[in-house]
Parts: sequence; structure tokens; C-alpha cells
Amino acid sequence: METSADISHLPLPPGSSGLPLLGETLAFIQNTGKFVEDRRLLHGDVFRSHVLGDPIVFLLGPEANRWIFAGENKYLRNRWHLAARKLLGKQSVAMLNGGDHLDRRRLLAPHFTYAAMRHFVPRIEAIVQRHCEQWLSGTQPFKAVDAVRALVFEVAIVLMMGESQVDPAYMSRLFKQWVAGLFAAVPVDLPFTAFGRGVAAEKELRAYIDSLVAEREKRTEQPPDTLGSLLSARDEQGRPLSRDAIIDELELLLFAGHDTTVTATSNLMMLLAQYPEVLERCRREQQELAEQGPLTLESLRAMPYLHQVIQEVMRFIPPIAGAFRVTTEDVSYGGYRIPKGWQVSLNIRAAHKGAPWTSPERFDPERMGPDRCEQKPQGAYIPFGGGPRVCVGQHFAMVEMAAVAALLLRDYQWELVPGQDLSPIPFPIPLPRDGLLVRFSRR
Repeated sequence: METSADISHLPLPPGSSGLPLLGETLAFIQNTGKFVEDRRLLHGDVFRSHVLGDPIVFLLGPEANRWIFAGENKYLRNRWHLAARKLLGKQSVAMLNGGDHLDRRRLLAPHFTYAAMRHFVPRIEAIVQRHCEQWLSGTQPFKAVDAVRALVFEVAIVLMMGESQVDPAYMSRLFKQWVAGLFAAVPVDLPFTAFGRGVAAEKELRAYIDSLVAEREKRTEQPPDTLGSLLSARDEQGRPLSRDAIIDELELLLFAGHDTTVTATSNLMMLLAQYPEVLERCRREQQELAEQGPLTLESLRAMPYLHQVIQEVMRFIPPIAGAFRVTTEDVSYGGYRIPKGWQVSLNIRAAHKGAPWTSPERFDPERMGPDRCEQKPQGAYIPFGGGPRVCVGQHFAMVEMAAVAALLLRDYQWELVPGQDLSPIPFPIPLPRDGLLVRFSRR
């Protein structure tokens, strides 16, 4: 990378700043994939725009992703868009930078290892079975996205707070309003705006979580859930996390671990229904394992083809389109100058839909097999991000998705209702537009 003095002569990337204030935000949120692809065809793999309140440079492809990951805490730092910066807790790991971020990750990481998920597998199995029985007895057909959302939200609550006395319906209502505010294009804090309702919901949700944390602090021994881990955690000086930091982390886990898992699980159900040969191979694998009894962490590890399918689902329809960084100095990339303070887009969708993938438009779980999977370069497959900011909860997400899928495959079947619109909502997360209408039955 050249120094600031060396790059002053370089041009800005090609592109447009769009309208005053709004920039090109409306086109971006209306169809993010089309927005990026149209400009890539016009300008190439490096172009600029102005979205969600900031000037931004889009860098596409695995090489660009490696450059972004390598720049963390050097010439780049993490930065969320304006609405998220106002609504996500400032003391959560997602909002911290530099040494503070690394220290928090070191504190949290031991509680989110794959092995640490062992305690949650039986709980996940019980929740999935109860929800599936409710689906059977409910109105048919139904929107699978809504049903999966309720299931995943309850799983997230159990992960975070174990057997605490929680009102999931109350929390879910507040959560939906809060998340809608997180993705507001213009974060104006008025009662009738999505952002204003998000601010009010977060305040109420925060007070509710605070009461749960206060109750748990009274215990002399903490159970093995996330809240217990956060209350038990100590830094190198032996200091506990502050109450605000604990609440910030719990809210972040709700946000980060909910919508992405809902997206991946819903799209898994859709794609399995659309590819009967993949579905049948998944069922055969589960038939061989079902005789072993209840799910365990070990039995989940013994499902290589299901894991291939889940990985390919997340490549084919990435749960998150991308993320943002901000430059801490003038930098250069691809022969262009990116000024200090500009946002840089980490584009996951572009990485998953281009070279080096062969026929990337085809859904093909075989590409995730051990022989072929090892051939992909760093930065080409990043459903959980990468570098120092790779998702701390990725192991839980994989365990949860595998458990849900395994139980669905073993005991149930579902059919897509003909004539519905299965095209993905482009923003903020790619879910089937009509909610994935299914008819659900026991096998």
C-alpha cells in the first residue's frame, strides 16, 4: 500500500454520489444485488457511491476481501451505518475497535467454541420438536419464514438466558420493531418513523433485559448459558463486565444470531424442496444416523453431506450481503485513492457469486465436498465474515442449523405452495418474498 503522499495524484474510483443527503440509498435498498451488479458492469470491481449516509467504495472479489481483512486496525476499522451506530450498544463487541475489540473477543471466544455448544444440543432438539408439532396442528399452508423466526428466536433466548423466566412473545415484538429501526435509510427519531419506533423498542427491550440481568446477579452460581458466561467473565485484571456491556452483548447476540439463522434455515428448506435429489441424499444420511437416538454434538459432526448442503446454501444465498469498514487514512486500492473517513464495502454476495467458483449460479452441494472445498482461495467463501472480526457465534449458528435441518429431515416433509413469489427480498436480508408458503406433514 502506498503512503498518503504517494497517492495524492490517484483518481477517486468511478461512480456517482447521487442525490443530496440520500445519495443512492433508495436504489441500494430496493435491490442491493442489482445495484452492485449494474455498477460493476459499468465501472468494474472498484466503484464509489453514497449510501446510508456515507460516501462508500465497493471493492469486489476475493482479493479485495483479503485486502480488507488484512487492513483491520491498520488502515481500516469497523463501522456500521448510521442507524445501527445509534441503535446497537456502543460496548458490544461489534462496535468496539482496536485493542478493546480484541480484548472483548478474547473474553467471549471460549464461551462460543464448538465444544461449548454441547450443553445446548438437547435443548435445541426439544424446542425444534415442539415447534414442528405446532406446525403440524396449525393452519395449512403457512409461512415457513414466520414459523422459523419464532423457533430461532426461542433458541436464541435459551442460548442467552437458559431457563430464566422470559416472555418470548413480548421480547419478539420489541425485537422486530428494534431491528426495523436498525435498517432505516434515514434515521430520524420521530414516533411515526421506523427509526423512532426502533429507538423506543430498544429502550423498552433494554429495560426488560436489565431486569433479567439484575435477577441473575443474585445467584451464587451461574448456569452454562450466555448470560451466565457474561456474568462470570473477568478480564486480565480480574474485573467483570459492566451491566451496560452485558446488555449490549445480549442485544447484539439477539440481532446477529437471529436474522442470519432465520435466513439460512428458511432458504435451506426452500432449496431442499426445489432440489429433490439433494433432499433425498440428505434423508438417506439421516436414516443411517437416526437409530443412534437423540441428537448430540458427536452425531451432528457425523453428517458431512448435510454440512455441505448448509455451506452451499450460505454460498448460494448469503445470509448477509456484506459489511462495512471505514478508512483511517488515505489509502489506495486498484489504482484508485480512497480518502480517509470513507466507507469500504466488504461484499459477501459478490465473492460467492464470482470467480473462482465454477458455475456459481448453480446450487451444487458437491462443490463443498472435502476434495473441492479446499481449492477455494481465502476471501471467496465468507458467510460469517473473516479476519479479526469473523463472527464469534459461527459455531453456534452451524450447530443450530444442522440440528434443525436434521430433525426436519428425519420426521417431517414439506411442499412449496405453487405460484408463490420465491424471489428474495433484497434488503436487509434475502428471504423469499411471499414468506415461503409450505404444506407441512409428518413423514
